[in-house]
Amino acid sequence: MTGGIPEFWGFDIARRGYDRAQVDAYMRLLAAGTAPTAPPAFDLARRGYDRSQVDARIAELRSG
Repeated sequence: MTGGIPEFWGFDIARRGYDRAQVDAYMRLLAAGTAPTAPPAFDLARRGYDRSQVDARIAELRSG
């Protein structure tokens, strides 16, 4: 566990989704309170994280 948010975020893997390493890195920054003001534009990758799930979780965490 990192900063109260588990390392595994529980996102489904999609055929075309967000780059997992980029999302994981951003989520670690968000958990540590050092994330930039807006989420980055994640690259799309084969077998990436489900985009709608990632977007919803980031919005939830950023809203407090």
